Amino acid sequence: MEKIQKALEKSLGTSQSDAPSPSGRAGSVNGAARPATRGTGSLDISYTTTRVAPVHDTKLERHRLMAGIERHALSDTFRMLRTRVLNRMEASDYRTIGIASSVGQEGKTLVASNLAISLSKVLTRTVLLVDLDLRSPSVHTYFGVDPEPGLLGFLNGGLELSQCLVNPGIERLVLLPNGRPVHNSSEIITMPRMLQLSKELRDTYKDRIVIYDLPPVLLTDDALAFMKNIDCCLLVTAEGHTKEDQVKKTISLLQGYPLIGSVLNRSSETMPRYYGR
Repeated sequence: MEKIQKALEKSLGTSQSDAPSPSGRAGSVNGAARPATRGTGSLDISYTTTRVAPVHDTKLERHRLMAGIERHALSDTFRMLRTRVLNRMEASDYRTIGIASSVGQEGKTLVASNLAISLSKVLTRTVLLVDLDLRSPSVHTYFGVDPEPGLLGFLNGGLELSQCLVNPGIERLVLLPNGRPVHNSSEIITMPRMLQLSKELRDTYKDRIVIYDLPPVLLTDDALAFMKNIDCCLLVTAEGHTKEDQVKKTISLLQGYPLIGSVLNRSSETMPRYYGR
């Protein structure tokens, strides 16, 4: 796995210490949630038409969404990832990020979900997590929410976006899930309605970060077909699963798109115990 890490560092131009670790009508995104700034500078969100489906801590832990459990030992890992990602995004005025992987089963959806939760803890930010892995959608399973009508309900069903969003009971976080696998996925994510949606999601609220859970880069053309609509991406690899040549090929295909870092999932390396715990 050391070879993979070195390949990532070389391609990304980062050192090991720098690399991260583990609404309105058709075409409009207004009306789903109205952010208001408190006196403290934090955003107070009022969900008017967006469905709210609170998720209990026990379900979060069972589905390994540790970033949502304040005192969990692994929550600091995602705080560190959050800070590094946020710093790099803010430096370039990026507002949208894709979470990518090479061949699947690397934990990209888990990383995307935990990162979304952790970013939502930042009081001056709101977060939208979009399940764009249309052939194998799974964001809804991690949060334990009903995915319908979801993204396809907006794209194909003519529904208002606010009808398709879900707030999982975590303040400042909204999901745009999808529960119906489709095979013509690259055609769907490049249809004009989806491209218009991605533009409006980015531009409507400047304090919002949009996270796209992308399909594996080497298995379909979906991620590459949509990448030009995303400001930057984060690559997830898994120790003992992602091969060095797969990582190199993925990075080669992503050339020309801002790759701000990598996450080495399932690492056998243990983190030192935090002095305050």
